[in-house]
Amino acid sequence: MNPVYRYDIDQNSDEWLEIKLGKFSASTCPDLLMSKSTKGYQNLIARIVEERITGQQCENNTFKGNWATDRGHELEPVARVDYELRTLQVVKLVGVIELDDWTLCSPDGLICDNGLHQIKCPIFSTQKEYLFNQFIGKDVIPNNYYKQMQFELFISDRKFNVFTSFHPNLPAIDITVDRDEILISEIKMRLAEAKIEVENEIKKIRNL
Repeated sequence: MNPVYRYDIDQNSDEWLEIKLGKFSASTCPDLLMSKSTKGYQNLIARIVEERITGQQCENNTFKGNWATDRGHELEPVARVDYELRTLQVVKLVGVIELDDWTLCSPDGLICDNGLHQIKCPIFSTQKEYLFNQFIGKDVIPNNYYKQMQFELFISDRKFNVFTSFHPNLPAIDITVDRDEILISEIKMRLAEAKIEVENEIKKIRNL
């Protein structure tokens, strides 16, 4: 199945929130890959079940954003322009990339014909830590972000995803991540299992 790019939807709009209902997205990938006995995985399945039945946002989802998400919304456009100026690459915006009725992702941008862009705008201390880790050759990208980036590559069928970490008072970091076919295979397997679990749960509820 070929991915569908939705340029007619703005991220964080009401339409964007609506199209994500009852679907697995890049942000849910870390929970999807957890052990099935964990609270994170079980809460994910419960949320998908509820949203697919009601067509509305899960009632337990009370998160409406915080200072960190507000900071990201404010600095992400600045980080994108900074990246474009430093690399002479044009980053194209897309609202949603849909693979099917179950899965989608919302990357921070598209690079060339085969790339994605993942922008993070951490606080000073975190960016400083990333820079130190990069200097001594340690992994910079947190594991949860890495999983999200691989989910995006799976959905979009693209070849690489650029992780940009930006702080206005420190050097930016750009790390290109290629497709991890082993992890993508695990994502596919866990998605298939999760879909069956969701469908079985919906059947049980509707037969009550």
